[in-house]
Amino acid sequence: METFAKDLQLAMRLLVKRPGFTAVAVLTLALGIALNATIFSLVSAFLLRRPPVHDATRVVAVSSVNPNPVFLPDAYPASAPNYLAWSKTNHVFSQMAAADPFRTVSLTEQRQPEALLSGAVTPNYFSVLGVAPQLGRTFFEGEDQPGHDHVVILSHDLWERRFGSDPAIVGRIVRVNREDYTVAGVMPANFRMMGFTEKLWTPLVLSTADQTEAARKDHSLYVFARLKPGVTLEQARAELTTLARRAEKDFPETEKGWGAVVRTLPDFLVYNFSIRNGLAVMMTAVCFVLLIACSNVAGLLLARAAGRRKELAIRISLGASRGSIMQQLLTEGLLLALLGGSAGLLLSYWGIKFVRTNMNFNDAISAVPLSLDSNVLLFTVAVSLGSAVLCGLAPAVKASRTDINANLKDESRAASAGRSHHRLRTVLVTAEIALALLLLVGTGLLVRGLYLLTHQNLGFPPDHLLTAGVTLDKTRYKEASQQARFAEDVLPRLQQIPGVETGAISSDLPANGPGSVTFLLQGAPEPENQRPTTLDVVVTSDYFRTVGIPLVRGRIFAETDNAGAPRVVVVSQEFVRRFVKDQEPLGKQIRLDVVGATPEWGEIVGVVANVKTFFEAVREDPAVYEAFLQRPVSSLSLILRTNSDPGAFTSAMRAAVARVDADLPLNRVMSMAAVIERQEHGDSFFSQVLGSFAILALLLSSIGIYGLIAYSVSQRTHEIGIRMALGAGRADVLRMVLREGMGMAAIGGTIGLAMALPLPKVFEAMFYDIRLGEPGLYFIVPAAIFIVALLATYIPARRATRVDPMSALHQE
Repeated sequence: METFAKDLQLAMRLLVKRPGFTAVAVLTLALGIALNATIFSLVSAFLLRRPPVHDATRVVAVSSVNPNPVFLPDAYPASAPNYLAWSKTNHVFSQMAAADPFRTVSLTEQRQPEALLSGAVTPNYFSVLGVAPQLGRTFFEGEDQPGHDHVVILSHDLWERRFGSDPAIVGRIVRVNREDYTVAGVMPANFRMMGFTEKLWTPLVLSTADQTEAARKDHSLYVFARLKPGVTLEQARAELTTLARRAEKDFPETEKGWGAVVRTLPDFLVYNFSIRNGLAVMMTAVCFVLLIACSNVAGLLLARAAGRRKELAIRISLGASRGSIMQQLLTEGLLLALLGGSAGLLLSYWGIKFVRTNMNFNDAISAVPLSLDSNVLLFTVAVSLGSAVLCGLAPAVKASRTDINANLKDESRAASAGRSHHRLRTVLVTAEIALALLLLVGTGLLVRGLYLLTHQNLGFPPDHLLTAGVTLDKTRYKEASQQARFAEDVLPRLQQIPGVETGAISSDLPANGPGSVTFLLQGAPEPENQRPTTLDVVVTSDYFRTVGIPLVRGRIFAETDNAGAPRVVVVSQEFVRRFVKDQEPLGKQIRLDVVGATPEWGEIVGVVANVKTFFEAVREDPAVYEAFLQRPVSSLSLILRTNSDPGAFTSAMRAAVARVDADLPLNRVMSMAAVIERQEHGDSFFSQVLGSFAILALLLSSIGIYGLIAYSVSQRTHEIGIRMALGAGRADVLRMVLREGMGMAAIGGTIGLAMALPLPKVFEAMFYDIRLGEPGLYFIVPAAIFIVALLATYIPARRATRVDPMSALHQE
């Protein structure tokens, strides 16, 4: 420690004597470390931080495995009959609970009605998670029975915002969906699980209808359980697999092909949110940037060590061991890394703040607390120490092997002693170029793929569309006829708003992920395995004209397509291509297996153009459209096409709905362009971050090339003077220096290009439904690297041509 303290004091004095060198090295490391700390804060928040539950690794999520090709088929919700069967017959869980976390309810308390996301949960839900309320209590057993279920638990956020943090809220009566509910408790502020953003919870009532075979088609419950003491995750998985096979055997009509999977709660939340791959890409990118930064600093230390050859040789000749020389130089690298880490930590504070500001595009993401926590601090310390090794090891080893005799002679004869340093710096800069090219190609592929997603043809013009969500409560709109009456009452009022060209109601917004159903097509053979699936959207007659979906064949719905008329449907071109093929689609009969609805045959009367399934998907799934008056639904989307800015019609839309039902709140009132922008903001932010990393990597690489060539020119002044004295022209010197820089660029570019060739397949395996084929990038990026290397080399090369032969020889 005494020796280390002395080395540290010497290192500090040497760094103070070279403020320019110190500032460049510290700033370079600070940028690399700050980027790593900022992105690692996301990793810490999403992957490392435990959910706010007791003993989270003993809490598991039990999901269904959907045999149909859907997004995340092995994280599908469960049906009520399966949950009831699992909870009664399993031997591995001490408790099982279920939640339907994505219900929308209306809160009419003191102010304007407000639509809120609500979770319907079994009474033991909070007990399974091991979370106690901040105020009051959780649900009692029996409060999930009809007539006893009018109790509610508030989230901390709702309690603060809507009720002013009233400490006497417990026991108070509030109006939820037009009915009186008693507040049982308030949950703590930290109870926010990623992807689950409920503002209040009510008991989940499971009736006898939820135990029928038909209820097995409704997969809407998220099931959580706590493992019994001594039971392993593998045992739980084996048990649930057995139960799923038993259900498949007992109920082949509805359970054929379905399975069950068990994950720990932390793994489930991360997997269900599909953020792991994006974080992996960003962490890899910032690691590349840090490696390039460390290569630059190692190059600076090599140059500095080369300039201290005689000093180091004298110290060794006076008795210093090579180990002590290495320790001294490693200490200098450590000090630089610690200074860079401290500055990087300060920069990361603003970086995390910037990222947090740009994470408000998604409620589920913005609910995750992002901060400079202990994980980030430990990671920053580790990265700083790792940077010290990366920066200081090569210069230290190289300097400790210095040739004492050569370096104690006249310095003009010792130029060759620095050539080994130069070769090592050449290797480092070549590696920088390879990493920069790899990062640029990878970033270009992802940015290009995301650009294609955000600028694709959705199948309809999204401009001049105003949208809003409405959930019809069962208190007033329990019957299908009441839901149809609401549509018939509100649509004329919406269409009469001045400036509104047309209006419609649908079960889902276009390109916003409508639900899918299985179906039978008359005349088609009964499938041996699972029935085919199609998207299912319920719309009013003016939907296609309002949204702007062209009619291809046949007709669209009319006002006469009501409950008393024969069932009719409209299908998309993709449906015809995939299932009808060369046959005539019009007139064919189809039966949709809709949960909760009586299966009826309907006639295909029209074919419309395709619409993307999601804003962020390139695929076009088959779709079937049903007439709203023939099958009304309670969860609606209002859509208006306006002749000017849609945002100006928000108040008029609210007023029109209020005239029909003053207690019915609207939610998500925004233009279709805003809906798309909100969905795409995450992709845009991801692209901007990766693009910034790639540009920084290119900048650091160009600085490395410039520094190496400039140092090489300064060390070869004597050689260049001799060449010019013997007749070499300025053009010859320029070509000589440029050849060195372009050689590094060519070798590094070739290596980087070879590493970048598999990237499209890697990214397509990591990211769902994205096209990355862009061969032009494999020519554009190397060309850009070559141009940057040329510019970085040209400046010191021009300086070399201005060497005065006589002055150089005289100086030497």
